[in-house]
Parts: sequence; structure tokens; C-alpha cells
Amino acid sequence: MLDILTAIQYGELTGLRGKGPMEEPYTTAEEHILRQLHTLEPKTADAFQHEIRVLALEQRDAAFHTGIRFGAQLMMQLLEDF
Repeated sequence: MLDILTAIQYGELTGLRGKGPMEEPYTTAEEHILRQLHTLEPKTADAFQHEIRVLALEQRDAAFHTGIRFGAQLMMQLLEDF
């Protein structure tokens, strides 16, 4: 179990994190952003899309790690009461 949690914490099991941002199938928010990006010049749109992807990945990874910590703390508390 510790090996699995360590692998998740250090990004070795990245498949558990779900699809990447701005990749198909698009969420409603991603479709809205892409429609807005298509109104810009291609070079500008590509630059914004890259920045949006970086920001979304940072936020996704932070939320994922928060969930891991919460789950580990919950498991520890449940095992202490057992």
C-alpha cells in the first residue's frame, strides 16, 4: 500500500489523474475557452492555450495531492479507531 501511495505522490501513476486539460473529450468549460481562442490570431491563441494548459495542470495536480493527503489521513484515523 505504501508503494502505491508513494508512486501516486511522485507522479508515477499519472493515469489515475484523468484526462489532460484541453484534450478531447472537452468539458463544457474547455469548449467555451476554445471558442474564445478561435477568435484570436493563431499564434496568440496557441500561446494562451499553452498557458491555460499549464495553469490547469498545476491546479489539477494540487487538487490530486490534496485528495491523496486527505485519503491517507482518513485511512490512518480509521485504522487507529479499529
